[in-house]
Order: sequence, then structure tokens, then C-alpha cells
Amino acid sequence: MSITSAFVSSRSGLTATAARSEVTANNIANADRAGYVRRGLLLTSGPNGGGVQVVGLRRDVDGAMDRMHRQEMSRTATQDAVADGLKVHAALLGAPGDPLSIPGRITALQSRLDELSNDPAQPALQRAALDAAAAVTTALNRTSSTLSETAANTSAGIKNDVEVLNRLISETAELSQKIALSVGGTRDNAMLEDSLAQRLDEISEIMDLRILRNPDGGISVYTAGGAPLVEGRIVHPVTFAEGDGKLFAGEAEITPGNPAARGFQEGRLAGRMNLLNEILPRMQVQLDEAARMLVVSFTDADNTLTPGEAGLFTDNGAAFDPLAASGLAARISLNEAVRGPDGDTLWRMRDGMGAPAPGPESDSTQVERMIGAFNVVQTITPEAGLGAQARLTDFVPAMIADQQVARSSAQGRAEALRAGAQALETARLGFQGVNIDDELQQLASIEQSYAANAVMMRTLGEMLDTLLNAV
Repeated sequence: MSITSAFVSSRSGLTATAARSEVTANNIANADRAGYVRRGLLLTSGPNGGGVQVVGLRRDVDGAMDRMHRQEMSRTATQDAVADGLKVHAALLGAPGDPLSIPGRITALQSRLDELSNDPAQPALQRAALDAAAAVTTALNRTSSTLSETAANTSAGIKNDVEVLNRLISETAELSQKIALSVGGTRDNAMLEDSLAQRLDEISEIMDLRILRNPDGGISVYTAGGAPLVEGRIVHPVTFAEGDGKLFAGEAEITPGNPAARGFQEGRLAGRMNLLNEILPRMQVQLDEAARMLVVSFTDADNTLTPGEAGLFTDNGAAFDPLAASGLAARISLNEAVRGPDGDTLWRMRDGMGAPAPGPESDSTQVERMIGAFNVVQTITPEAGLGAQARLTDFVPAMIADQQVARSSAQGRAEALRAGAQALETARLGFQGVNIDDELQQLASIEQSYAANAVMMRTLGEMLDTLLNAV
């Protein structure tokens, strides 16, 4: 190697060492910054073997690991949305054995009616049975109201998710364009890529994505089903048609759960859409079925009624209308005929809602008919998802269990998925995050490299001085 070549190699080594020290210092300074990806140098050989050249920065990323981590984030967010959305409703439902739950209230009503059948003349027992019946209607009304509030909160959450999503995809499109116009391998380009990766992580918590890298370095973003969100400079904003319960990206429907839509199945938005369109409507049908079974069975059990008259349980004071079953749990109430102006018609708890006057005080026939109403097998609407037929005493505990399982299952799945997402996040950070110890070791290596090149430059200088002095 000639002295000139040695000079060139040493000088390029010093230049590369200076660049390495700058990159390493920058890594250490940004170690705690969210979204920062460790940088490295891109090096190549100089012309004619003349040392080494720095051609740019390298972001240490693993695309496959990013993709898997975002998928796990989306799946976890789906289940979290369901579990969190049902938290208040599940707390109100209680367990099947809870005396304050709907099954507990119905069991209490059965007990009070049993006591009344043994001593039908006692006004105190008549009052106790009436209060127990009122507690059942109150529990159904309150649970139905909470379910409606849950639906309203879910709808508001969807609107907020859509607003955040549209902001993020607009920012993603802007960053993608800046990356396409920037010079690859520069610090500015790397910072833009970091910001873009953060936006994609945030979007993945809302919905699962497909991401394609464009030839110019930018990206295109699609839903998992292929509907475009970002295509170059074009942004397809997401809209929520609240009345129909549908989502659109531009003109394309992306509603989760619709096989005809080019939508998505995971993410917080998917979980909330599933709540709004599937889970909550089924729960409401179940509550309405429980209310219907009470109204119908107690009406059929009362042989003092004429067709069209209401029994102990009513639809807001009226008899049951099969065409108006929707929302019955919110409207179920007691027949005012049993209340009287001063409680002077409590005897109708013994004699029937349609009785014109008090009957024999020892006659428990009508009370026993009400007790038998709990065990009448009734046909259940398929939309309830709890079988074709059931007795009231079997249906209501099954309803509570089904609704509690909807939340507990989502919570269990979320915890399991979260463990997987955390493991992937740890692996991701291990690969592309900054390890201070590693960077400090790099500084030690840089110091040695700098010293070696400096020694080489000094030695070459001394050689030239010796040669010049010998001339």
C-alpha cells in the first residue's frame, strides 16, 4: 500500500469514526424517547479501495416483528373494548346466586308467594308479595336502562375512535409524502420514519391494517379487508352511519362482521362495533324475553281476567302486545289495580287482578296459580340465543350467566393476548430499541478505532518527514 493510499484509508477511518460517535451519542440521548429506533451507519468501500465511505443512516427495524406486534395490539384492543364496555352492566347484573340480581329477585318473589299461599288472609304477606314483584320490575327496568346507557356510550366511543382514526390517517398520509420527498438514509428521513411508525402503532390499536411500501419510499394503508385508507396523497376518511350501525372508508363499507364489506375484524373500533351491533342487541332481546315471560305467564295464570286485560305484570299498564315486545324490559310495571288508593286493594294479590270484590280469605287458589307460572315452559325467540324453550326459573339464570360470560370471556382473552403482545414488544425493543450498555461499548470501540487511525496518521506524517529530510 502506498503512503497516499494509507493516508486516504486513515482519513476515511477517522471520518467514519466521527460519524459513528455522533450516531451513538444520538442513540443514547434518545434512548427514552417513545418510538425512537436505534440508528446505525451504512458504510461502503471507497473508490479504488480507498478506505471506507459513510453513505447514510440505517434504522434497525424488523418489518415482520412490527407486523406481528401490531396484529397482537389489534386483537388485544378488540377484547379490551368488549370487556370495558360491559363493565358497568356486568356489575349491575350480579351473579346468579346474588339476592339483588334479577334471579335473586325472582326467587324472593317465589318465596313471598309461597308464604302468602300458606296464609292468604294476611295483608302483611300480601304487601310483601307485592313489594317482591315490584323489586323484580325495578331490577329489569334498571338493567335495561343500564344496557341502553352502555349502547349510547359505545356509540360515543365509536365516534371518538373515528375522529382519532381520521386524524391519524391524515397525519400518516402527510408523513408518507414527506418521506417520499426526503433523501433516504438521512437523519431527517429517519425521524420521519419514526413518526410514521408511531402513527401506524396508534392506528393498529383502533383497527388492523395492511401496509404497503410504495416505490418512492412512502406507504399505502388499507384495512385488513383491502379497503384503502391512504393511497399516496389521497386519504379516504372513515365515517360512521349511526342509524345503520355501519362504517365506511370513503365509499367502501368496512363494517366489522359484515362478510360483504372490505372491512376489518380486530382493534378497539371492531370491538365496539361488535358490542353495538351484536352483543348489546342480543342482551336486550334476552331482557325483553324475561320481561315477556313474566307478563305472559302471570296473565295466563290469572283466571279473573277477560281477554285484553293485564295481569300482575303489565306493559306500562297495558296488556302484552306481541308486536311491541322490543324494549319491554324497560316498560314492565305492576298492575295499578292491586295498589288501590290507600293500599286497600291488596286482596287482589290473593284473589286476582280482575276480581270485582274480595273473595274468601282462606282461598289460596289464585296464589298457587301464580306460583305455578314460574314453571310454565315457554317458547323463546331465537334471537335470544338461549334455546328454543325454557321455564322462567331456568331462563333468567341462563341469561345472567350468558351476559356475564360475554364480559369475562373477553377479559380472559384480552389478558392472554396482552401477554403475547408484551412478549413481542419486548422482543421488538430488544431488536430496535436502544440498549445503553451496548451503546457505551460502542463508544469504547469508537475510541479505540479513533486512536488507531490517529496513530496511523501520525506515523505516516513521521514517515513523510523522514523522507523529506533525506532528500
